[in-house]
Amino acid sequence: MLVNSFDTKYSQTANIYESLDNSFTKIVSANKKFSRIFTSVIEDKSLRSLSDATLRSDITGQVINTILTHDSNSKHFLYYMGDVFKKDKMNSNNIKQFRQHGVEIINLSKNESFKEVLQILDKFLKKIIKKNYTYVFTDPKISNKTSYLLNCITHKNNISKFINIFKKSINAPFELNLEKDFFSQDYHQDIFFYVYSNFTKKILAQGGGYKYKKNTKKVEGFGFSCNVDYIAELI
Repeated sequence: MLVNSFDTKYSQTANIYESLDNSFTKIVSANKKFSRIFTSVIEDKSLRSLSDATLRSDITGQVINTILTHDSNSKHFLYYMGDVFKKDKMNSNNIKQFRQHGVEIINLSKNESFKEVLQILDKFLKKIIKKNYTYVFTDPKISNKTSYLLNCITHKNNISKFINIFKKSINAPFELNLEKDFFSQDYHQDIFFYVYSNFTKKILAQGGGYKYKKNTKKVEGFGFSCNVDYIAELI
């Protein structure tokens, strides 16, 4: 299995990535309650060779496991900058590397964490690409109901309260995806969203709410991750 994107960035490209890292850190760390976490690429320390490596395809899972191990009861405000590795859709023998920024808020009420997460993300996007991006929201629970969310009673939809918070907190365009087969990571249970570029239609960021239980411990969280490579292309 080959990793085809361990690219070393030079000159102007390196400066763009450094600028994005600095901007993200400045925005998040301005709120003193947030702490930076550092993530590892290789999960199994007993590896006999790099060919046995388990490459991280998602950072949220690693954050959840860390919280469950150390302190599953307290509130946590975390941010990270790291790389993820995903199989190439065109060639499953290759793995692609992506730069990712993200925020995770653990054990805070969903309404509060949703608002805080979206405000951080929107501040970052407005600073970097100004405008020309759109949020798309859905409720993963609609897969257990009718084919379309609009067939349900509107004021009882779980998504409605989040949209109201969004409209009061964020000045940006948004849409609803109401199809029951809308894509979401398995751990998103309350609401899922992504942000796409109006120029390229690429996904710039995605996130949502989740719950996770292991033995007697459980955590609830809300977070987002940015695809820094796609954002860099717009600069």
